[in-house]
Amino acid sequence: MHLYYSKVKTSLLFHLLILFFCTQTQAQEKAVSYPYDASYIYPDYNIKLEHLDAKLLIQPYDTLVDGRAVFQFSMLSTSSDSIIFNVPELKISSVLLDGSACSYSVSGGSANIRFPGEFKRGSKHSLAFEYKSKPTEGLYFIGWNDPKQLKRKQIWAHRPDHWIPFFPGIITVNMQVTIEKALKVYSNGIREGIIDNPDGTRTWQYAMKSPHPFFSTCMVVGDMEYTNLSTARGLPLEFWYYPDWKDHVEPTFRYTTRMFDFFEDQFGLNYPYELYRESPVVDYMYGAMETTTATIFGDYLMVDKRGYLGRNYVNVNSHELAHQWFGNYISHLKGKDLWLTETFATYWAKRFEEHIFGEDYHEEVRNKELAETLEAALHDNYAVGHYMGGRNRWYPKGSLVMDMLRDVLGDENFRASIKLYLESFPYQTAETYDFLQCIRKATGRSMEWFFEEWIYRGGEPHFEVKYEPLTDNNGKGTTHIQVEQIQEINEISRPFQMPVKIKVHYVDGSSTEETNWIRKPSEVIRINNPKSKKIAFVIFDPGRRIIKKLSFNRSYEELKLQASQAELMIDRYDALIAMKNTPSKLKQEDLIQRYHKETYSMIKGEIIAQLCDSLTNASISVLKEAVRDTNDKVRLAVIQNLKVIPAQMEKDIVSMLNDPAYLTIQLALVKLCKSFPKKYRTYLDITKNETGWRGLNIRISWLEIAISNGEIKYSKELADYTSSSYEFETRINAANALRRLNLLNNDAILNLLEGASHWNYKIKVAFLETLRYFYQQDQYRTLIIKVINENKESEILESLNKS
Repeated sequence: MHLYYSKVKTSLLFHLLILFFCTQTQAQEKAVSYPYDASYIYPDYNIKLEHLDAKLLIQPYDTLVDGRAVFQFSMLSTSSDSIIFNVPELKISSVLLDGSACSYSVSGGSANIRFPGEFKRGSKHSLAFEYKSKPTEGLYFIGWNDPKQLKRKQIWAHRPDHWIPFFPGIITVNMQVTIEKALKVYSNGIREGIIDNPDGTRTWQYAMKSPHPFFSTCMVVGDMEYTNLSTARGLPLEFWYYPDWKDHVEPTFRYTTRMFDFFEDQFGLNYPYELYRESPVVDYMYGAMETTTATIFGDYLMVDKRGYLGRNYVNVNSHELAHQWFGNYISHLKGKDLWLTETFATYWAKRFEEHIFGEDYHEEVRNKELAETLEAALHDNYAVGHYMGGRNRWYPKGSLVMDMLRDVLGDENFRASIKLYLESFPYQTAETYDFLQCIRKATGRSMEWFFEEWIYRGGEPHFEVKYEPLTDNNGKGTTHIQVEQIQEINEISRPFQMPVKIKVHYVDGSSTEETNWIRKPSEVIRINNPKSKKIAFVIFDPGRRIIKKLSFNRSYEELKLQASQAELMIDRYDALIAMKNTPSKLKQEDLIQRYHKETYSMIKGEIIAQLCDSLTNASISVLKEAVRDTNDKVRLAVIQNLKVIPAQMEKDIVSMLNDPAYLTIQLALVKLCKSFPKKYRTYLDITKNETGWRGLNIRISWLEIAISNGEIKYSKELADYTSSSYEFETRINAANALRRLNLLNNDAILNLLEGASHWNYKIKVAFLETLRYFYQQDQYRTLIIKVINENKESEILESLNKS
């Protein structure tokens, strides 16, 4: 009896304790809140697309594609009675299902193919389309019908829509393209053959033998050449170029072979395809597109050795190459997982540039990424892992998040996680949770808290930092650092937790660095200073490793010491930025001293900018020296920051009219003519044979200056540059010049109307804005309406009236 009651008593006590702890836990539970993400819901698939055989005959001057596309697929569902393919602008003449005619209908750019009976799960089938297309978008016919026959002739597409029937899938492809013999064809995969046909055409045969995302299909047709190289391990490379741009090949594709060596080492996985090629295309609206094995990029990035100084292709090139692993080899389905593609490519391109150009350059790139991240925060608070995150979250912020992930994991664990992720999803799709699980499996680390903070939730911490040196009765010192998180905190944006380094520098040249976790809205960190050394300055988060806003008031003396003594370039730069509002009298001598001790262009450029705020003999002497600097970015900083050129610097700036860098020449020309208007013709004569890069930047500025000084004979040339005979950046530059001149004629209006309905959104937006500018003026409105009515452009007129 006693034992029984003892067991009952013990059991009852145990259950009461469980009930108590459960009640306490439930009382402490908080709801987890996230902004809704519509991309969580993804359409069902009833088939698995497996292979495509495509045969295309292209007639360029008719902008016509005559195609046959045969798909192989297997059934995923027995309850399906039809499948739907996207077929915008395709006029279908025949559809065969397993070799027999079948019932289908086309509506709104979709083809609904009905099955004749029930298909078993896993059964395999073929579906053949015969069609013609005269696409107005998707596949772009450039220059073939240019009335002046000035524009480069090309056909290109970076996606299969509008020229091949489309259904999502990861597939193998055989592609045959027939075209006139003088032209070459560029596409994905191995080039298996080139066949000369009796009718004078030529058929180019390509094959993607490894599965790849069908959407990542491209084609380029044109008068092209290519050069062959190989990587260190023998992987074949093809660099395509225009025959008259052979001198652009080396500057454009510089370091490409080294990109493969770097990525294969970092990823622990060799490039997953048989070869790689790249081609420039005309009027490309983005930077580039990583179609599988075959990247295409805007030809404004195909630079000569002078254009390389302005904007080179290295970053975009390495970004698109990284996409071959992250985007093609492993692809994403949902918008919330887009960061797995774009963040990874942005991050690894940055790491490659660090490998080539060094740590200071790396810190400059990170500085730009942080600026873009914080700019996006002014508009909304979406997360990196949200389909509404937008460019600045998926690219720069995501790249900085990867930096932090590597810092927290350590390099070895980070690389192991990347390797396992790549090995786990070959030629497949993956989601954010998959990557998180790979980190756990590779390292044993639970990084849910990190993903919760930096991937699933938006926002950035805003730290307010203050410090105070204290000494106890025994003479031992402690630096108390007060850290407040002053950003808005609510159910969606919670306090951030991160390990943060803090470095205290002392006047004797020594320093103490500690890493502490910041977890609460308010924290006090204590750093021992046993000898009570005098503090020179404190750096919160050396190297700016954490994404954040920082409010940290320091004296000018502290900033001056940080600007001269901090080890990292970005920490010295931060001190200089904090000195911006310091009166020039107080800081000029210190700035000049720093200029002569610094070597990196970013810091020298900031010093130049601040010296230009108040010109003295001493600061002008530094600017004259900077004009002769061997670094083009330092020279550029002078002409960018001089508002008006002082007379004693005229000769120095005139020397910049012969600078190797196109942008430097353009800015020097504009500012010389503004500062010394009576000598404008002298400056024009010096630069009369320069055209520039990008968008004929020097020539457009040259014409604008000449016209503004009464040389009206040049107005026709300027207006001509807005026509479709020229690439889009030249057209936009010319349109902007017409606005500044407030100059418009009938030909320019016709060109603007054509551009206002262009498929390239950059031209469309720029030309609509230009038309609106002139339409608001009585002297031009009547002329614009007249030309619009003559050319039946009523939609554009409606748009102008609305504005």
